[in-house]
Amino acid sequence: MRQSSIKTTAEAVLRELPSVVGACVSEDLEGRPTEIHVLVRPGPDPASLARDLRDLLQDRLGVPVDQRIISIAQLAPTADEQAEGAVAQATIPPVESGGVHASFQPGTPDEPAMTGDTSFHGRVVFSSIEATVTGGRVEVGIQLDWRDSQVRGSSDAVNTKNGRARAAAVATLSAAREAVAGNGLEIELDFASVVQALDGDYTLISVLAISPRTGRRPLPLVGAHPVETDIETASAIATLKAINRILSPALKSG
Repeated sequence: MRQSSIKTTAEAVLRELPSVVGACVSEDLEGRPTEIHVLVRPGPDPASLARDLRDLLQDRLGVPVDQRIISIAQLAPTADEQAEGAVAQATIPPVESGGVHASFQPGTPDEPAMTGDTSFHGRVVFSSIEATVTGGRVEVGIQLDWRDSQVRGSSDAVNTKNGRARAAAVATLSAAREAVAGNGLEIELDFASVVQALDGDYTLISVLAISPRTGRRPLPLVGAHPVETDIETASAIATLKAINRILSPALKSG
């Protein structure tokens, strides 16, 4: 197998599994997987699934795969089990490092509040987002409403699907940091990617958070959202889904 085909082959192998609806694999210059992002159906245990995915890829690709690079976003069942649209649960498999095992599996995350919604007191409200492409790069600016004021963030990246997702996620986190400034919450983007699933694209966002409430170990937070209009908006909403549960207590204590 040629090294240049590992990304395509790995994604095809992952999509063979009945539980997997979308996958995105990044590789280094030598063809080794560096990031593996998977969108799965409701049901499978993320920790067990991550181990199965690692073993499957190692067997089929013939290259070592570090389980720590595998992230999983899981679709939650809706009232109508046939409707597989909205992402309502995101999970990340246990991280194995130096014999220490850590895992994060939230319940159904709160949906981000949108402009004009007055029912979310004490929370940031998604207001607007703009994207400008110049010279092969995209610059994204976002505004979040917070109480009676606005917080803004911006970022730029190479104008690719994943680049647009990263720029929007970083801009969203920058605005969120402004809202919780001085509250001891640190939030940084871990990864952002766009995967094809269920006849459409989804943005998958992972954020590392540290706060006095969670201890010194970074807490991985994952969010996902379908690309309904544009990648930037989907990425911003997925980022807010990832951080809402930890952001809301920080906002209330401010």
